[in-house]
Formats: sequence, structure tokens, C-alpha cells
Amino acid sequence: MSLGLCTAVVPLRATHAAAPPAACAVITHGSAQDSAHGVTYENVVVRTPDGSSGLTAGKMTFTGSSADAAHDQADAASLLLMSAITGRHNAACSDWLAQQGQTAAATLKAGGGYDITWNNAVLTHGSNRVSSSTAHFKVEGSTSAHTSAATLALSGLSYQGISNEALLPSAADAAFSLPASELPALMAAIGGKSTAAPAVHVTISSFNATRDTVQMKGNGTATLTGNVDATTASGHLEVSNLEALIEKARTAKQMKLAAGLVLARLVSHSQNDVNVWNTVWQGGVLTVNGFPLPLH
Repeated sequence: MSLGLCTAVVPLRATHAAAPPAACAVITHGSAQDSAHGVTYENVVVRTPDGSSGLTAGKMTFTGSSADAAHDQADAASLLLMSAITGRHNAACSDWLAQQGQTAAATLKAGGGYDITWNNAVLTHGSNRVSSSTAHFKVEGSTSAHTSAATLALSGLSYQGISNEALLPSAADAAFSLPASELPALMAAIGGKSTAAPAVHVTISSFNATRDTVQMKGNGTATLTGNVDATTASGHLEVSNLEALIEKARTAKQMKLAAGLVLARLVSHSQNDVNVWNTVWQGGVLTVNGFPLPLH
């Protein structure tokens, strides 16, 4: 990012006009510094038109696109991060996000990639708040492979006004791959409301989530649709210090979850302090070693 970085602060979209529709979101920045393949923003703010949901970030660094497309691609990435974590979807965003997805897919198919970092990000919906000291997404394309390899990492996670905060991770990361051609439909579904849910086939090589002494690891495959209840997944799951997680569920008065975890422990394969399962997520139900857990 240091190469070719403009020394002068330039106004947002001085030469870029394809902002998201006003009915989708309002996005502003304190300042922007352009480079040949990206942009660095200070004080990013994303708000839904009704003000009910939003994202703020002290700094955002985006690389991997031409100067003409960088601003729009960066805005699309911030909008997707907000939508994915808050669970807010707006049909007015669908077409614009699909267009940005087509640009991203073309870049990946040509062997390019993207590297995006948000610092001191705060995501809100109503009185609910999720903060992350750093959120980092990276994806690398290929001119020969049909899939693109990606990583996503969230660190310094904290919560306010959210149920069962003690059960949520303080850090999480994942490494996965997905077909570049399926990216536009997925982006439209995550941020908007597509008339037909896409089927995006993802291979998860690793997933990690930690909270205090509890650590969850996994890998497998998933078919993403933009709707959690319509998403399917299967794979391998390991939990370290399951007893502490059960106690957290009891303390949070999540007795169904605590009971489900106790039953899951009974059907797990135990290796020292690690419980291991084969898992399936389908229709909003998590099944471990053939036993459905009462998560709701």
C-alpha cells in the first residue's frame, strides 16, 4: 500500500460515481488516500437508510482492484461485513452488490486477489453492538483453478446488549475456498434479498473460535445461500474444554443448549481434553454424530 500512495487527502469519489443506491445504504469516509491498486480510508461509516444498523471503522485498507473500481469494491466489502454480522438484508442492495460481485469475480478469474483490513470496527443493530479490534479478509484468485482461496480473521471481539455474550468467541478465523463464478450471487444474497437463494459451494479447510479456555476447531464443506436456515454444512468439529462451555451455557441460563452439549459429550469421541464429532448443519439444526442438538 505504500507504493504509489497519494500524499494528498482526496475527497471520496472525486472520480467515482457508482455509489450504492440511497435506498440501500449511506456510506461516508473522513478521508481517502488512493493508490494504483486500492484505497485507504479513515473513519468509515456505513448506515442503513433508517439508521437501525451500521458499521464504523477507524481505518480501512483495501488493495487488489484498479483505481477506477477500488472505491466501489471497498464500499461493497464494508456493506457485506455489516450485513453478515448484523443479519440485516435490504433488497435495494441486491443488484448493486451483484454488479460489484461480477467485478470481483472477473478479478479473481484473472489471477488477482483482494486484501482488506478494518481497524477498530463497531457493528450495531438497535442497541446491540459487536466490536472488533481487527477484521481481515483476504482472497486469492487463479487463472486455472475454478476456486479462489480465502481467509477471514476477527480479533478482539467484544459484545454489548447481545444475548449469551459469554458463549460468543473473542477471536475467530477461517480458511476456505469457493468458486469465483458463484461470488456475485452470494454477495447479493448476503447484503440484499435475492428472489432465488444461490447455492455457493464452499470448502472449509480450517475454522477456529476461542473464548477464554474454550476452543472450537473444524473443517468441512458448506452450501451457502445467504440464509442461515437454508444453509447446509457438514464436517469435523473439535471442542477443547467442553466442560467450561457447558458451565457457560448454564450460567447464561441456556438450559436447552447446556442439555444438548451434555448429550453431545456422551456421543462424542474423547481425546484427552478434546471432544470430537462429525457434524451436519441442515434446516437450522446441528446434528453431531447423528444426534440433533436443541440449539433453539
